[in-house]
Amino acid sequence: MFSCAVLFAQKSVNSYKYILVPKQFEFQKSADQYQLNSLTKFLFERAGFTVLFTDESFPVDLANNRCLALNASVNNASGMLSTKLTIDLLDCYNAKVFSTKEGRSKEKDYKRAYQESIRNAFEDIDELNYAYDGTSVTNANINEDNKAEVAKLTVKETVPVVEKKEVPEEPKVKENKPMEVAKQIVKKEANEAKNEPVKTYVVPVANSIEGKYFVDKWGECNISAKEGYYSFVGGDEKFEFAVIYKTSIPNLFIIKWTAFKQPRLLELDLQGNLKVEDETGDKIYSRVK
Repeated sequence: MFSCAVLFAQKSVNSYKYILVPKQFEFQKSADQYQLNSLTKFLFERAGFTVLFTDESFPVDLANNRCLALNASVNNASGMLSTKLTIDLLDCYNAKVFSTKEGRSKEKDYKRAYQESIRNAFEDIDELNYAYDGTSVTNANINEDNKAEVAKLTVKETVPVVEKKEVPEEPKVKENKPMEVAKQIVKKEANEAKNEPVKTYVVPVANSIEGKYFVDKWGECNISAKEGYYSFVGGDEKFEFAVIYKTSIPNLFIIKWTAFKQPRLLELDLQGNLKVEDETGDKIYSRVK
């Protein structure tokens, strides 16, 4: 059974070209405390992986397709008498691809204990005999998946018909859609032709979604345009925690979080802020001026 598990994990891990290692794991009090992050990066490189810290500049293929990389996470289950660490490899949807056994140490010195534990845990990774086979999800696959998600989530436009000097009621959205479409307001001068079909949108204060926003847990974050999408980056490590795609409606977008597979609708409101659909209600991310 153990042999089968190793063979399956090897096949899965071999589908990924890069390993991303953070400069600070969740249980650490400072970046690279006890030089654990540097050691982790070194051990992955020794095992044959191409490894990057999450705050480094990414190669072009990785920048265009974050699913080429696995994210390394070290978990601390230490007690009073021993230090215990495990290593998880997570894909771009935060799904666990591989986990090591528990590496242990009874050293009293913290630095020696953590480093010995991580080396012991790495025995499982060394046994994978990693070799990239080029079968990871391609950027084209991601784009096709995204098109399918957008097709399911994007709300169809409705074109209100108005007469001279009249302002139509807000268009109704089909009940089976996940979020109300951004309000459409028709404004026409009195000299326009009667009964002429009109389709206009209120132009937001900010003409572009690009800019800086304050996001819970991440602090001040930045949205910048990439080829075919927008990158949402935040934190001290400048981590790309979401990608954003346009829809047919100017101020309505699809946001796909790195940690969650299910995309959500995102609206750029009239004040230039972001309104994001959430299970507990819409969240507002304020634009930083």
